[in-house]
This record gives sequence, structure tokens and C-alpha cells, in this order.
Amino acid sequence: MIMNEISISNLSKFFGTLKALDGISIDFKSGMHIILGPNGAGKSTFLKCIDGHYKPDNGTIKINGRDPYTDDSIKDKMSILSDNYSLYDELTVKDNLKFFGKFYKLSDKEIIDKATRILKELNADMYINSKVYTLSRGTKQKIAFCRALLNDPDILLLDEPTAFLDSRSSQMIREVIQDYSKKDKIVIFVTQKLDEISRFNSELIILRAGTISDVTTTGEIYKTILKDSFINIRLAEPFNPKKVKQIPNFYSANDEDPNFIKIRVNNYKDINKTIEFLIDNGAYIIGVDYIEPLIEKLSFG
Repeated sequence: MIMNEISISNLSKFFGTLKALDGISIDFKSGMHIILGPNGAGKSTFLKCIDGHYKPDNGTIKINGRDPYTDDSIKDKMSILSDNYSLYDELTVKDNLKFFGKFYKLSDKEIIDKATRILKELNADMYINSKVYTLSRGTKQKIAFCRALLNDPDILLLDEPTAFLDSRSSQMIREVIQDYSKKDKIVIFVTQKLDEISRFNSELIILRAGTISDVTTTGEIYKTILKDSFINIRLAEPFNPKKVKQIPNFYSANDEDPNFIKIRVNNYKDINKTIEFLIDNGAYIIGVDYIEPLIEKLSFG
């Protein structure tokens, strides 16, 4: 069996005087790979270079040994969910999917059968005869995700795939992606949300200002961002005021909202110590909110 591989060497991409990507070298093999970076890091440009939409100004990209910019045959087994829907508003969902499915030489029956199965997984099959312009942003995102899976791609490029989705729908998308990445596929998932990376146990590429500053894992990143971070703990009822100052890692409590306690932590153990103390002293915890640190807190170099 031929293993999927993306090999990137010294990749650079310019838009006028703007250097969007600057000397990126990295290889991807089968499995899930997350690219994390702030706005303007070059994440979307990076995906569009991989799928052959943008021609590199320097360096090379090889998909199983071939150039995606000059060899269109590669695209039959590659798909991208870009940062917009790439759907035709005046067409129905069915007609959109039939249109895009034709590029992969699929019959109408194959397209509808596959689309129906995918949309059912996403709880969106009831919209198959609706015109796209009538749908919510979240539903459009589900349709676009379905379109990206129509050709059963060996390489799936995802640019913020959970954008505009509620928590339940986001989890549906993540489950499909996670399962898909286990089928000898390459999945590259781009995001700027730190909370998104905690959903996966996978390789994590940190991208900033067009360069890769680190290749790491979710666990290692959270060791970094939890240093000197704040966490809000929501209680079902006010905590004993005489013991508030004894709470490990205590930072503040709000007199106007006595069910709310803020702590400062440096690692995972700090969180456990605080929660254990609260429970041992009669508190009923109903929520732990990790105050999302700015992505710039990561040491991008």
C-alpha cells in the first residue's frame, strides 16, 4: 500500500511586498496534524499552497512525489475546506453537491448517497433540497464540510472547520475528522483557537508570521499556556466566606457574585488541588472555565 506523504521544503509565498510564508520545511504523513496560529500567521495561504491554488515563490511542495500546482491528477484525492463556504447561494444543497461531485467523476447517485450519509452524521440531511442562501452560517459550514468529503480524499485540508458552529455541531465535526484521520489519511486542521487543540491528541504545528516556530503536542502547549493563567470556578451556592482565603491558588472572589471564584495556576496540579479543597469543604462545583489566554502568549520566537 502506498503511504500518503506531503513533503515541503523551504516554502515561501509573497503577495506583493508581503511575505505570507517564509522558508517553511515540514513533512506530513498519515494522521491528524493541527496548525495553530493567530490571524495573519499564513495558515490559509499554507493550505492553498498545498492544494495547488497558490504557486510557491520559493521552495517545493510534493504530494506523494508530485507537484500539486502542475499535476492536476493529484487533486482527485485531495480536498480543501477553505475559509469561505465555496457554495452557490442560488442552488439547492443537492445541486451544489452534484455540481462539485462531477469534478471527481462521481455519478449523481453516488453523490447523493454519499452526501446523504455524511449530512445525516451532521444532523443536516433535512436541508438537502434547500437553497443555500436560506441556510444559517453554521448549516452552510456543514454543507461545505460535506462537499470536502465527497471524493473520499486521501489528503483533507481544513481551514477553521468548526467556524460558526454551536458546541454540539462542532463536536460532530470533530468526531468525523478524528475517525477520518485514522484511515491512513492525512488531515491538516488549521485553527486560531487554543480551546480547539485540546480536543485532539495530535501533532501540533505553531505558525506565526509565515514561519514554523515549533512542532509539538497539545500536552506540551498547555504546560506553557497554563503558566500564570487564570481559571474561573462556578459554584452551585456561595462558598464558606471564612474559608475563601484558604483556597489554594486563590486570586479573587466577587462579593456581587459569591458563586464565582477566580484562581491563578501554573500547572495542572494546581487546578486539582483547588478543586479537591473546595469539594472537601462542602462546595458543589458546576463549572470550571479556563480563561482563554491570548494565542500570542505562546512563545513563538
